[in-house]
Amino acid sequence: MTTHFDVKMRTKGAKSEIFESFDFVIREPERQIVATLAKREKIIKSLDEQIKMASNRAYQPMKYKWLADVNGNIRKTAVPIKLKKWWVELLDGRVQISIFHRGKPVEMKDGRDAIRIDSVRELVAHLELLRASVNLGDFDDLIE
Repeated sequence: MTTHFDVKMRTKGAKSEIFESFDFVIREPERQIVATLAKREKIIKSLDEQIKMASNRAYQPMKYKWLADVNGNIRKTAVPIKLKKWWVELLDGRVQISIFHRGKPVEMKDGRDAIRIDSVRELVAHLELLRASVNLGDFDDLIE
């Protein structure tokens, strides 16, 4: 038998190399993880809508409502949703993109809440990069 597993040779409190190799941390509450993932998913879903709006100018998101007509017949009808664009075209041809959470622009860096790009042609690519960044968790501490 090796000294590693020998009970008589082990001193009190001494741990094996395997035990000491583990990285011990304080457990994060599951509720906090779920809340952060929900915020991420909400922003990603909104970014997907913005990408669709930017790539297809005729795109109009719809929701479905039960509406009654003049005769009293109730049917499910598609109603357009009015979404706010997260980008603004400036007078010099450049574009500013903001990320909105709960109706307010997210402050990304030192009081700055927009990203400036050179033209509208780069808009979809930058929105997809923002989506990837949100998915990686870069915005988790910014949206609280």
